[in-house]
Amino acid sequence: MKRSACLMTLVLAVMFFLSFSGGQAWAHERIYRMSGDITAIDLKYNTVVVEVPLAGKTFTVGGPLSSKAVLKKDKRSVGLEDFRVGDRVTVKWEATEQGHIILSLNAKRSSETQK
Repeated sequence: MKRSACLMTLVLAVMFFLSFSGGQAWAHERIYRMSGDITAIDLKYNTVVVEVPLAGKTFTVGGPLSSKAVLKKDKRSVGLEDFRVGDRVTVKWEATEQGHIILSLNAKRSSETQK
């Protein structure tokens, strides 16, 4: 009887641990921040595509803007229509089951624009 009580306690402890560790994996979304160039903008669908150079290759971040997306250009809040293809941006995004969601775009004035 004493042995079965210990075994039952161990089983319950393992189940408890697994239920909490699995739940936390879903609770935290991973947010990424990368720098690259805008290659496409679709104002009608509120989407943007950014090509990010990574280790000699290119990674594409593309998708709709979050409803709470922060868009800045030269430290000013702007709309998507203020960005242009070719702008160098820092993009903050997260991956979801539906694809990438853009959380923020931040462009700084290029050295050519400052002249």
